[in-house]
Amino acid sequence: MDYDFTFVVSGVDVDDQAAVDTLLDDCDALLARAGGVDLLSVTGSGDSAIEAALTAASAARAAVPQLRVCRLDRDLVGVHEIAERTGRSRQNVSQWIAGDRKAQGGPFPLAEGTVGRSRVWLWSEVNQWLAAHGLDDGVAYPTRTEMAEIDVALANTVAVSLSFTAAETLGFQAGRDKVINELRDKHTLGLMNFLGGLDHTRDEQGAHVLVVADAAEPARGVMERVAHVGHDVVLVTATDQFMAFVLSTRAPLRPTKIVTVPQGATVGDWLDLVQENPQAAFALEGSEDIEEEVPTIQRRLAIAA
Repeated sequence: MDYDFTFVVSGVDVDDQAAVDTLLDDCDALLARAGGVDLLSVTGSGDSAIEAALTAASAARAAVPQLRVCRLDRDLVGVHEIAERTGRSRQNVSQWIAGDRKAQGGPFPLAEGTVGRSRVWLWSEVNQWLAAHGLDDGVAYPTRTEMAEIDVALANTVAVSLSFTAAETLGFQAGRDKVINELRDKHTLGLMNFLGGLDHTRDEQGAHVLVVADAAEPARGVMERVAHVGHDVVLVTATDQFMAFVLSTRAPLRPTKIVTVPQGATVGDWLDLVQENPQAAFALEGSEDIEEEVPTIQRRLAIAA
């Protein structure tokens, strides 16, 4: 189901034309500023409003890593705004509120509060009341309870930074895009929960580094990329299932078996070795002959779906 959201954001604003264009092109999201607040309007899809909101927020952050999605904008409306959105007079709206007209559909929603001397309502609740009379805008919004859960989830969410292997493997970008799409569409919540418990996979900006790989691309490039980052990373890929591994170049905690990964091995081949040797560390065959030697890499945590 599709839901419309307006998020309060920070980190970018309407003066950053590159960010505005990227959000519009990649996420069909509109960045604007109103009342001194930066807002991002976007449509999200999911089995629930919560899933749709977090998926949309995650996609926006992936498109513009410096973006911070803070919370939902509540979209409060007064009598004037309700009249404008419904094409009715302010007198008609006042009659709805007083229960003088259309009372058969149930009482008008309670006001959310007052601004100055005027009452204001939550548009999502007004729109739901209007739907009973065929006057709604046809858009699905999260409920009050869902809004609260989304805000809590956003407050506890984690930032990610996507990373890829070197230029010689650009032919595998379609496979990487497929992994990213599956992550966005099916595994966002699970991955966020997974990342929330990790301490060593963050970069200097506090974002977890995700190395996204096509299972068919060379393992060598991924291993070199992991080694280049300088701290633990999360390898995200898909073979017959979606997988995320924490990979570390830190010294093993105890004496560890070293398994050699052949030079011609793919990421899928390497992961087969990881599955067969879950406690081992992995060394690239002939890495001592490479200009910058690739240290051994060990899997520390993993999830699969």
